[in-house]
Amino acid sequence: MKIRPIPVLAALLVAAAAPVFAAEAKLDFATQIKPILASRCLSCHQSGALFGELNLENHDMAFKKRRNGPVILPGRPDSSMLYLVLKLPPKEMKAMPPNGHRIPDREVQLIHDWIKQGAEWPAGAEGVIRPPAAKADTGS
Repeated sequence: MKIRPIPVLAALLVAAAAPVFAAEAKLDFATQIKPILASRCLSCHQSGALFGELNLENHDMAFKKRRNGPVILPGRPDSSMLYLVLKLPPKEMKAMPPNGHRIPDREVQLIHDWIKQGAEWPAGAEGVIRPPAAKADTGS
């Protein structure tokens, strides 16, 4: 029986490349993480409402040293409070958000994966998150 080198080589290349294709796609902060933080977290965690000493308006504030330790530990979601408080049961005192609607599991998973991938947070305008605009008083 004659072994054909081309098909064998092709099979080896496909097998070697499989782990590369199985790797998680790199998350994009601006399009995937920033909207979650802006809509779900910033109403309480910004300069105008600084709950838990946490300000998520930009990288420097989010990674600032706090009395209770860092909130985000790049590469370690299971040690990062930002992720852990989202996973707590709603009745737990430290569960986030503290009231209202829970953050959907798919968004919590994105936060987990982003932290696991290194929690990259861009500098400049792309990395700035603006607090939600206050609702205008209608003056009824």
